[in-house]
Amino acid sequence: MGSEMVQRKSQRKQTVFYLEVVDVEIDQPTGRLVDLTAEGLMLIHEQPLAINRLYQLRILLPKKLGGASQVECTAECRWCRPSVNTDFFDAGLRIVDLSEEDAARIDMIMKYYSFGGAV
Repeated sequence: MGSEMVQRKSQRKQTVFYLEVVDVEIDQPTGRLVDLTAEGLMLIHEQPLAINRLYQLRILLPKKLGGASQVECTAECRWCRPSVNTDFFDAGLRIVDLSEEDAARIDMIMKYYSFGGAV
């Protein structure tokens, strides 16, 4: 875990809600958003994610932000390990492709849906 801590440039924001995240390629839920930065995210999920694989992800929002109810991005899985609750896995993903509009929505998620933000 040490290397991803050194590489992270933005402060992590733990989300108030575990927002659902869908794998766009298979149109199936892949996990729940645990925390978020402008460069990456951490998911909790039932199945391990493949390290170094690119995922097309859709984060479902509880209400519209910036005119949309979802955020889409391409993210690379950097690590995956069993969660504290051994029925689940935690995975860290680095965002590699994101539109300007969705980048603005991620900023809004961190502002409005993180601890210390306005819910």
